[in-house]
Amino acid sequence: MESFKIVIDGKECEAFPGETVLEVAERNGILIPVFCYHKELRPEGACRVCLVEVEGAPRLATACTLKAMPDMVVKTNTERVKRARAGVIELILNNHTLECPICDKSGECELQMTGFRFGPKKSRYREPRREKDVVIQGPLIEIDNDRCILCRRCIRMCGENMGNRVLGILKRGYKAYISPFNGDFIESGCEHCGSCVDVCPVGSLLDRAFKYKDRPWRMEKTWTTCTLCGTGCRLEVDTYHGRIKRVVGRIGVNSGHNRGYLCIRGKWGWDSVYSDRRLSEPLVKEGEELKKVSLEEALKRLGEIVRGRKVNLFVGSSLTNEELQALKGRFGDVAASDAYGYGALLRGVASVRGSLKTDPFTSLYDADVIFVVGDFINRLTPVVATLLRLAVIQRGKRLVRVGTFDEPKLDSVAFKSLKVDQWELIDTLKHLIVGTFDTSFTSGNREVDTLAKSLRGKKLGFLISPFLAFSPEGYEVAKTVAFLADRLGAPVVAVPPKVNAKSVVKLFKLKKPSELNGSVNLLVDVDFLRDFPGEELPKADYTVILTPYYTHELPQADLVIPIEVGLEKSGTVEGVQGSLKLEPAVTSDYSLIEIVNSLPATTVESVEPQRVELSKEPGISRLSKPKGLYLTVVSTRTGWNSVSYYSSNVASVAEGDRLLLNPKDAPEGSSLVTVKTEGGRLTLPFETSEAVPEGHVLLLVENVTRDISNLIRGAFPATSGIPCELEA
Repeated sequence: MESFKIVIDGKECEAFPGETVLEVAERNGILIPVFCYHKELRPEGACRVCLVEVEGAPRLATACTLKAMPDMVVKTNTERVKRARAGVIELILNNHTLECPICDKSGECELQMTGFRFGPKKSRYREPRREKDVVIQGPLIEIDNDRCILCRRCIRMCGENMGNRVLGILKRGYKAYISPFNGDFIESGCEHCGSCVDVCPVGSLLDRAFKYKDRPWRMEKTWTTCTLCGTGCRLEVDTYHGRIKRVVGRIGVNSGHNRGYLCIRGKWGWDSVYSDRRLSEPLVKEGEELKKVSLEEALKRLGEIVRGRKVNLFVGSSLTNEELQALKGRFGDVAASDAYGYGALLRGVASVRGSLKTDPFTSLYDADVIFVVGDFINRLTPVVATLLRLAVIQRGKRLVRVGTFDEPKLDSVAFKSLKVDQWELIDTLKHLIVGTFDTSFTSGNREVDTLAKSLRGKKLGFLISPFLAFSPEGYEVAKTVAFLADRLGAPVVAVPPKVNAKSVVKLFKLKKPSELNGSVNLLVDVDFLRDFPGEELPKADYTVILTPYYTHELPQADLVIPIEVGLEKSGTVEGVQGSLKLEPAVTSDYSLIEIVNSLPATTVESVEPQRVELSKEPGISRLSKPKGLYLTVVSTRTGWNSVSYYSSNVASVAEGDRLLLNPKDAPEGSSLVTVKTEGGRLTLPFETSEAVPEGHVLLLVENVTRDISNLIRGAFPATSGIPCELEA
């Protein structure tokens, strides 16, 4: 792309076609004040604070919308510009409540800083200030319209970037104010990602969990990685006197692959560190009860239990690489893990590509078309869904998705969203493979043929949904996607369900719980019901649990020792972007690595190194059209990784369990239905939704209970494609 020169305040600057004067000025260190402009939003030119003078132009122009042109001469600090700019700021301040001493935004408020630098020294107005006594309080977000300057950042962020369209301007003129359309955040469909709070330039949109808690300039800021899903978002944790006060993403400033975007779990799940379900001391079973003991006594007891015995190791895939290496060195490389299903995805890709590696997420930005396979990306890894949406809006990529269920955040911007039944997914992908290369091929499905035709000659990038790790055909689907990508020389991104699932798959030979036969069960950062639904904990002489929280398995434990949570850890993980670093924002009295390193060596099962079997062939469909229905069980956005169970903030907006049926499958004359599978049965109320395809039953769960686990008994790691029947 050829550049050209423009002059700003006497400085010659390099500019590129399509750039605005504001973007050129920012890159060259020239300050132009803004309110409505934000790096992550489309320019709007509404606030008029960024006015500049262009040589030869009769009027002042807004720098955020003015395209740079060759040989343009721009002046940002003439008397004319200063007067106009000060006048705009004066009008804003005239009706802005001056609550700086009590406002949570004070110290990082853009109006405060811009007013001091560019505004008038005193106001000329003597009239009473117009007050907007409209305060809208949600469980986590509050809007104080008396502080709002109507820059519309929050509206554009929520509607355009996040795809939610929760916020809008109600009424007109000086009575206009910001509000959720239904007057309530939850009723309006808010996902509580906090992006609106992050981009608000003043203290109008507030984080209620932080309100009146502390001051920005007093808090210590720690950049670390979120461990609550597979995205591995970079975030800032603000603490004071060793206690977390808030988490912020810093959209537009954050250098991580998430670019400051967070989800409800990352933004508000930090209070799980202080959960009332948090373990504070080790517990040892005496008789039928668990008694509190010191760490020294617990470590001594742990050494006695594992010495000379074969250990069934269960590892959670949110552990750091350093913790996993310590466990592997002490107990060997055979383990059960919630990463078992994701291992099938990686092996499917490896059968074509030759290694247990997938490409970093940012490799998709080099493609013309991003091809997404699978469902529920916005439930398991919401920020991945946001970044895919932004690739279309901001980078001009085409998005194609093939799946079974609706994915509104992606489908609303997709070039093509192809809905197929679970048992048709692999065959559809095969038809696309043939149709992409063979111009004479016809699949018999017009949509498939049209899509194949549109992919010809394009540079593609492929993304595999994390939910396919819980599909009975995960391996075969990943193999088919990798085969097509290999033919096209395209990158493949297999999104992990949890932050370090990749490392677990690479470091351990994974088995199902039923395949382990040791005499000691050692559960490390594992909630068995949640991580191994449908499975039973193997019978053993002893059960030891190393966990930050009280879990369902504690009554079965002989010994329980607390460990750290993600925001207390130092180390590395391998998320969707590759290697990511964790820095401790607060400290813990317990360290998993120190606990493991204090143990004596134990019996280690020797296994052969993991081998990758190359086949260079697409997968084979294992599912067939059911005689009845197929059950799919998926976590809610708030319930994934049990965040709503441990976080009071997230629990305040928890979605709860919901059973969704297609209207054609729903029984008539009843509000309750019983779902029956080979493993169990469950009766609960249902809702009908056209978003659920005919022949499918969708169960959204906040937390996995024993009844839900029984429904999918014997299917692990699959939580979808489970034959079921309905009884009214």
